[in-house]
Amino acid sequence: MPGLGRRLGARTLRLGDRGSDVRELHAFLRLQGYDLGDEEHYGYLTKDAVRQFQRDHGLVADGIAGKRFFALVLKEDLPIRRRVHVVQPQETLEEIAARYGVGPEAFGRIAGKGGIYPGQRLVFFDREVWGICRTSLKPEQPLQALTGVVLADTSLAPENLSCMLRPQAEPEWDVVRIHSTLKTPRRRELAAQSFLDTVEQTSRACGLYLPWREIAQLDGVRYVKLLKRLRRGLGSRAMLWVELGPAVPPWKIWGGVDYAQVNELVDRVVLQVPRAEQPGHLLNLPALQDQLRRLLGSIHSWKILLDVPVYAVEWELGPESPVQTQLAYQTALSRALRRGARLKRGEQGELHYSYQSRGLRHELYLPHHAALAQLCALINRANLAGVVLDWLGMEDPRLWETLRAHFRTAALNISRQ
Repeated sequence: MPGLGRRLGARTLRLGDRGSDVRELHAFLRLQGYDLGDEEHYGYLTKDAVRQFQRDHGLVADGIAGKRFFALVLKEDLPIRRRVHVVQPQETLEEIAARYGVGPEAFGRIAGKGGIYPGQRLVFFDREVWGICRTSLKPEQPLQALTGVVLADTSLAPENLSCMLRPQAEPEWDVVRIHSTLKTPRRRELAAQSFLDTVEQTSRACGLYLPWREIAQLDGVRYVKLLKRLRRGLGSRAMLWVELGPAVPPWKIWGGVDYAQVNELVDRVVLQVPRAEQPGHLLNLPALQDQLRRLLGSIHSWKILLDVPVYAVEWELGPESPVQTQLAYQTALSRALRRGARLKRGEQGELHYSYQSRGLRHELYLPHHAALAQLCALINRANLAGVVLDWLGMEDPRLWETLRAHFRTAALNISRQ
């Protein structure tokens, strides 16, 4: 019979195929939580499961198990950790959520709304939670809720926690300096070697986070060449992260960065949630969704991490442009209480504290849990890799509850994605 004795991935599998490799494929898909019924061949249920897996991982969703499909399936640890729970008789949604340490939101549901039934398959995910670390972490911070930390000085990292090395970002790396660095092959080689040497000298680093957020249009091809050199130097056991967004222009006839090539070269793409440039909401979710839609055309969803501000912001409203200061949540709350600040609602409905000091009006904006919950729901809907919290030690302690309600924290997978 065709396919007997074949190892998984040795051939392309499609509707109607049979054999030992098809049985291996069934075992994999069932482990991932897909319902194949009693199928013993590559039937319609198998095709639908393969199509859903392809859709989750940004592949062409044609239901055919081909080369790119097996390139992911045969990895030791998949970048997307899909979990499934089969509802048993008498189980409640709250009991199931508590069992896995998540909230009903992790299953796309709201507590107390909508029923579940025995045999129903509830799907949820493990996602990465990274934190930008600029100072030593306090003992009371829930380190078990982190996949790892992002830092420039690995001596700040706690023991047994993965570290992504990010050399100093802005203002050290501006578009002029980046252009100078990329201008010639010799300069690119020197820059790549400098980055690689830094990683090599830092034994605890699990990879390199290239801190460039703005690339000139004419430097797009040179930038990709630098990434290729870094990829070769880091090998398969160290990660490479980059940032993409409005200031890194996509490829056009006259220049820009080929996002599709970047997708093949890097392990994670960080997308910074747009920050407020004027007093108002800390998270600009509509702008983020627009950026994400453009990015998903070229970048696999499971490679995207959202860089989320978790600090409070104080605006000093003087005669010139407003001046912004980033504050720890507890510091901002304490300042509002000491100054006798009044809680007000802005033009867009955002709540904030307002007070007068030295003849100037000040406004304090704290991270809003509803907005963070919306962001986590977006991550689940778009099937993104997870979040990067900017920055640790500045967050509202209740932030961890919101994250935990929507997904479990994934362990780091250092193998190439």
